[in-house]
Amino acid sequence: MRLLTRFFRNILRVKSAKVIDVNFVEADDRVELRVKPHGNRKLRCPSEGCKHSMTPTGDTEQRSCRHLDILKVRCHLVWHARYGRCPEHGLRLEELPWAAPRARHSRQFDRAVGKLVQVADKSATTRMFGIAWRTVERIVRRIVREELPNDLFDELVAIGVDETSYKRGHRYLTVVSDLMTGDVIWIGEGKSADTLNQFFDELGPTRCAKLELVTMDMSGGYQKAVEERAGNAEIVFDRFHVVQLLLDALDEVRRDEARKMSVDERRRLKGQRFQLLRNPKYRDPKAVDATRRAVAGNRRIARAYELRVSFEDFWDCNTEEEAAAFLARWTRSALLSRQRPLRRLANTLRDHADGILGYFRWWGQTNAVLEGTNNKIKLLIHKAYGFRSVDGLMAMIRLCCSGITL
Repeated sequence: MRLLTRFFRNILRVKSAKVIDVNFVEADDRVELRVKPHGNRKLRCPSEGCKHSMTPTGDTEQRSCRHLDILKVRCHLVWHARYGRCPEHGLRLEELPWAAPRARHSRQFDRAVGKLVQVADKSATTRMFGIAWRTVERIVRRIVREELPNDLFDELVAIGVDETSYKRGHRYLTVVSDLMTGDVIWIGEGKSADTLNQFFDELGPTRCAKLELVTMDMSGGYQKAVEERAGNAEIVFDRFHVVQLLLDALDEVRRDEARKMSVDERRRLKGQRFQLLRNPKYRDPKAVDATRRAVAGNRRIARAYELRVSFEDFWDCNTEEEAAAFLARWTRSALLSRQRPLRRLANTLRDHADGILGYFRWWGQTNAVLEGTNNKIKLLIHKAYGFRSVDGLMAMIRLCCSGITL
């Protein structure tokens, strides 16, 4: 038996524990390893943030948790955990290095599951480890609670703020990322000023004052929260959202005009929607000519398309002054077009001109990193075929997008 326990002790390598007994349970096809901690460990309170030593009460409780399989045989660790009394939290069960209190899986098992979840979907993880779908979510939450870096808010200078939809019925998450590292540093449910204020509450006034740049869309709620809580930070409206407003206006013009067209005119325009919206710089000349011929029969669509194409030159301006002059000329042309969607867009761009021109003051800084993160979040939702709780989704986002390395 001594040779057998030494064998398991060497292959398990459980932190701060030694194997004292081995028991094969043939009925359940598993092996139970009785372990105990090295030396005389002090009782530490397991409550988060508490570092008090506990006074032993003399009571113990037998605990068991699943460990990594050995040669395709399930392995369980069994030990006697001691109770202690914390001066702040009262009676508590001790925390040991190989497993969290009350957890049914060891920390090594948790990390093996977490590594797979970071690159695969939950269904594949459940099949690989033979655990339930909900168990994966509990393990992910436990890993995030233990492994999420504590310095995510330190040395913040530039952040990006964006919302992403996670469920039908206008259910949104507000995602805040560090533009320097690309890591997600905060997630909250909703997309209002109150939601973003929760982030600033956690950040604190000292670190809020150190913020220099915040990139976002033209959401009035986000802008209000930043102006009130981080007055030293400069707001830059993301290039992607500016272009999106332009494309929405062009598409609205196309739809309005299509309703007035005859059958033959509508047939000629059919199939050109995405060609109209696509950046002509990334299309071949034949596709550009075909699009222009399709809209040539309608003066209003042709004018809207001409403005859409010319706006791309805005991003090629070399200085802020040059960009400001271009924006003034372009919005004047849009107002003179007498088309309601374009006039509305021109007024919006003029109202937010300072934030749009910030793109040139900050060397082309955009929310591209955050848009990529949003795509990754959408992929996480798709791979999991949805989440039963928003907390589970936020834990998964933190595991995969907040720089946690297992």
